[in-house]
Amino acid sequence: MAKIIDDKLISRETTPSATIKNNLVPQKIGIFVWRILRKRIAVKEELDRRGIDLDSLLCLICNDAVKSVDHAIYSCKSAQEVWIGILKWWNLPLQSGITLDEMIKGSNALVSVPRIKRIWQAVVWVTCYLIWKNRNLKVFQNDAWATSKIVSEVQVKSFEWIKNRSRKLFSSWHQWIISPSSPNVLDVNLDPG
Repeated sequence: MAKIIDDKLISRETTPSATIKNNLVPQKIGIFVWRILRKRIAVKEELDRRGIDLDSLLCLICNDAVKSVDHAIYSCKSAQEVWIGILKWWNLPLQSGITLDEMIKGSNALVSVPRIKRIWQAVVWVTCYLIWKNRNLKVFQNDAWATSKIVSEVQVKSFEWIKNRSRKLFSSWHQWIISPSSPNVLDVNLDPG
């Protein structure tokens, strides 16, 4: 599916890039990430660029910055709280200067072990998706999850999706929650079965 999208749309873009894939998450997550990387999700900045008249371009969640793709998924205060929770869960340092694109593509600055890097990338993609889903709950239904619930949902969904898309993974749910990046937790053949 991603190849079809690339064939149809990348040729129209000024800076085409290869589609990144991660078979450890559902296709809808991969398509969503593709849209993030190409700034093709409906945020105020992109809607304004397309000529849609809006009362304000500010983020409705924090009211501090223009709601761009990067802001909505990564730099908004509410998104940052989720990312901090995910980094703590993975026992990774809080580093400044890493962009959303680098996180999505699997930044070597955070995780460098190849077999763990792909799992980390899947977790990052699930996090992006659930942050966006939560923002939409807040904006359209005036309902939002607490940060801890989003982090818990990332843990659950990423575990389910990764486990169901790999031949062998994690000896237990408990080990996944305690230390997902620990080499002794992973017993992985990352090729889809």
